[in-house]
Amino acid sequence: MTTQCAVRPDGVAVVTLDNAPVNSLAESLLESLKANIAKVVADPKVKAIVVTGAGGFFCGGAEISEFAKLIGPGPGAYKERHASKGFHEVMDVIDGSPKTVVAAVNGLALGGGLEVALACHYRVISPKASVGFPEVQLGLLPGGQGTQRIVRVAPLEVALPMLLTGAPQKAEKALKAGIVDAMAKGDIVEEAAQLALSKPPAPISKRPVPNATRFKCYGGGLDGAEAQAVNRAKGMIAPSAIISCVRAACGSGSFQEGTEVEGREFTKLLFSVQSGALRHLFFSEKMISKVPGLKAAPAPMKKVGILGAGLMGGGIAICCVQKGLQVVLKDAKQEWLDAGMKSITGIWMGQVKRGRLPEAKAKSYIGMIKPTLAFEDFKDCDLIVEAVPEIMSLKKEVFLALDQNTKPDTLICTNTSGLNIDEIASVLKDPSRCMGTHFFSPANVMQLLENVRTAKASDKTIATCMAFGKLLGKKAVLVGNCDGFVGNRMIATYASQASTLLEEGASVEQLERVAEDFGMPMGPMSLGDLVGQELFWKQRKAAGDMKKQTKTYMGPYDLNDWLCEKGRFGLKTPDKSIGANGRGIFIHKGKDKKLDPEVVAQMEVIRKNKGITARVISDEEVEERLFFPLLNEGMRILGEGHAQRSSDIDIVYLYGYGFPPVKGGPMFYAENWVGLPKLLERLKVHDAETKKKIAANKTLLPVDYFEPAPLLVECVQALNAGMKAKVPPGVPLMDAVLSAKKKGGSKL
Repeated sequence: MTTQCAVRPDGVAVVTLDNAPVNSLAESLLESLKANIAKVVADPKVKAIVVTGAGGFFCGGAEISEFAKLIGPGPGAYKERHASKGFHEVMDVIDGSPKTVVAAVNGLALGGGLEVALACHYRVISPKASVGFPEVQLGLLPGGQGTQRIVRVAPLEVALPMLLTGAPQKAEKALKAGIVDAMAKGDIVEEAAQLALSKPPAPISKRPVPNATRFKCYGGGLDGAEAQAVNRAKGMIAPSAIISCVRAACGSGSFQEGTEVEGREFTKLLFSVQSGALRHLFFSEKMISKVPGLKAAPAPMKKVGILGAGLMGGGIAICCVQKGLQVVLKDAKQEWLDAGMKSITGIWMGQVKRGRLPEAKAKSYIGMIKPTLAFEDFKDCDLIVEAVPEIMSLKKEVFLALDQNTKPDTLICTNTSGLNIDEIASVLKDPSRCMGTHFFSPANVMQLLENVRTAKASDKTIATCMAFGKLLGKKAVLVGNCDGFVGNRMIATYASQASTLLEEGASVEQLERVAEDFGMPMGPMSLGDLVGQELFWKQRKAAGDMKKQTKTYMGPYDLNDWLCEKGRFGLKTPDKSIGANGRGIFIHKGKDKKLDPEVVAQMEVIRKNKGITARVISDEEVEERLFFPLLNEGMRILGEGHAQRSSDIDIVYLYGYGFPPVKGGPMFYAENWVGLPKLLERLKVHDAETKKKIAANKTLLPVDYFEPAPLLVECVQALNAGMKAKVPPGVPLMDAVLSAKKKGGSKL
């Protein structure tokens, strides 16, 4: 984590950022950079300076893991000196060099890396490099004077999107925009050295903001950009902070005054819960592949068998083929197999039509799939994914057939969304080769993969499934084999409360609005129409108990049963009589939808039959009752050991259900937005009210999801005992409490 410095025979000092893999700006590297620049400035033998990066990578930006050091002292420590002051001092040393400094941008220059390049007097870029400010994606802004420098070299229409969206600029566009001064034709360091020897120092800090940029700023450009950014990233505070910095740059103040504004705004964002949430997710994604104690190497994989050519099986096949895996696709009937292949082919040819995929490539993809009706064709597959309907007897039947027609070391996996995988695996001679691979639909689009650990799964099986998910480009999370696993078990409480609130008097429109205002991509009723209203209705019918409740589905079922009996499953069931391409809670016509008036009328009938008087329900109550049971169930899952860490649950909900990133996932949200004491208090209130209603009305089905999870109670007790002060920065309290329990104590 340092910089290397060498002086060439021609008097050019080459300072190389060296902190693999991306030359991130760790504190030690910044100190080394500052010292080396000062050293070569003082060396009379040095005529000019080139700054570049080791390993073909210029600099990936700040060392985010070190932000905990900045946050540790608390916001009160930055009343006199903003949190990025040390970074600014390094930029000032480069900028203020009396000897010409040229950045040889030999690879990606992101965030702080681009700020280092902009602190240099000139920039030469490699043709394959790109530059960008991704800080907004972490709820931050460029804190190393980037907001002040970029508007002095690039047009506002280039600078603002870079700052507000994090979108990078490729070398050619960066050159055209004036962000860099030249594009290397050969040896980039050599060309940067020649430029440094031929040009006088030209610090960006001394340049005025161009009049055209100022005119656009004061002509409404900033206000318009802020409105668009706020609309695009609802609830995010970073875009407005960025606009404030750009406004300061374009104002009458000096460069130094602008950097002070930037420093203050950066500090505010650094301590915001929003940035904390996004940084949490950044590290959480890196953690999901880590399985404690797992040392086995994954098995090699060349061919995958998929049983079931429906929407799910076809989506999995597409994922596999696009990553270079041969696929054997089987179904029970030729017409089902033909329909599956037609759907797969249609997706690829649609991409060809839109210019996203060469036709030759699409044809090669199609050629990598072997459609079949015979189990025998699975004989040389390395892994099988079963994707047949959710019927336990059927799954056991096909697993028996797979056991007889695969190699002894072939992994046999099930895509079940909630059935007991240990029971399915029990029919195998060797159940250690079985796991759950729960893809989310459509599998070729959704990034989440829940890999479900079974009781007898071998370490090699686990390692192979995790590697399989990584190969497919999925966010593969290892979860436990409980009813509904992680995602569906938690969402069941959300769906149940949506139906309950509807019966008590909330409108469909209110439920949708509250969920969307919270940040969900759609409301609970739209979600039901999307996934299919019939999913659990069919399971209850198959079980012969229409009042059956599990952790995966629970009542009230009255409206759902009425819809399904009429064949209104949502988007998948068109109603030609009214010109609808789908009908469920809503009438869907093309991309438009409207609430079905028959649903509104039926709700009145349901309330009358159940003796429920509709009441006005506040948005606050709706939000609590939709989300607090979901948070509670997540803590119950974590406490039961069905998730390795709280952040894994957050990743499941980010990529599987569209939980708003700015809230950090349900577990982060519970601990840092709501607060665990408040969550416990409100759950107790709702639990008491729910039990009272159920006791007074025999038509209501019992639910227990408001009963506080034991882990939640333990966490609040730990908080009251002062445990939070002992938890290292960045470690969730709930994980610390679990860790302490495993060690046999209640204290860290």
